[in-house]
Amino acid sequence: MNPIAMAVVLIVSMVSFYQCTHDEELFAGFPVVHDFQNLQQLHDTLTLNDTVGLSISDPTIENIIQGTQGTKLIIPANSLTLPGGGEATPPFSVSMLEIFKRGDMIRHNVQTFAGQSPLVSGGVLWLQIKDANGATLALNGVQAVLPYRTNASGYENDMQHYTGTNQSAPSGSQIVSWGAGSSEVTYNAGAGVSGEFTIATVSNGWNHAASPLQIPDGQATQFSVRVPNSSDFSQTEVFFTMNEFTTVAALTSVQGDAISTFTGTVPTGAQGKLVAISLVEGALHFGVLDVTVSGDDEFSVSVQPGTVPEFQSLLSAMN
Repeated sequence: MNPIAMAVVLIVSMVSFYQCTHDEELFAGFPVVHDFQNLQQLHDTLTLNDTVGLSISDPTIENIIQGTQGTKLIIPANSLTLPGGGEATPPFSVSMLEIFKRGDMIRHNVQTFAGQSPLVSGGVLWLQIKDANGATLALNGVQAVLPYRTNASGYENDMQHYTGTNQSAPSGSQIVSWGAGSSEVTYNAGAGVSGEFTIATVSNGWNHAASPLQIPDGQATQFSVRVPNSSDFSQTEVFFTMNEFTTVAALTSVQGDAISTFTGTVPTGAQGKLVAISLVEGALHFGVLDVTVSGDDEFSVSVQPGTVPEFQSLLSAMN
């Protein structure tokens, strides 16, 4: 190659190298493949196989069916009908979900609050009954008997019926919260292994036997939580589980770089766990902190990367 041609090749190479090293798109790296696009998708993954399917072949007789965790449905003869009239076509399919443990409430994005009032849980039931054509049926006088498997000492005879409502978290996921139901809840201390709660009439959807948490005068307080190594609360959730009772709070009030409980909804001296869940570039991160509430506390929980099975194991241990 003669000197002139070599010089031309050198100049072209230098210009090309300069353009390449200054092209941000070329050096932006490969697109990040997110494990989860949002926290709702994470909750859906955590609860994928929890719903139990049962069947009713003859609805003209009384049917008593039982879920895997001991909840019984007592279904009177001919009590399942089409909402708008007309004959429902058997067999009927029953989908049931039972929740008694604090960790399972977090997995399902369920808290034990009615508005801004904390509840002590006696058990949660989600229910849907359909006929052979896929029509959701009206439940007329269907009872649910829940085994006493929660921490509700002292509240057993104060249980009330609540039905589910949705509350939006700062992350955009939907938290199951509660509104007053219309049924009666009774407690039978001598039934089952350690007692049973009977909800006189349940409906399709979420049903909850629970009692308002009584906080002594002068002991109602609140606290806030920072998650310093997460970006913000659009990709981060924080739950508080109380040790003494089955009471779970999803923190939803963002104040600067912290998220807080509702004012006056936690008793001073309460002990429990903070569970922080965060998506960092779509990957699951979580952290747990044991706390004692002194009043107007400011806690800090760092999250670390972990797998879904690891997180499932952590939550399964939270009774």
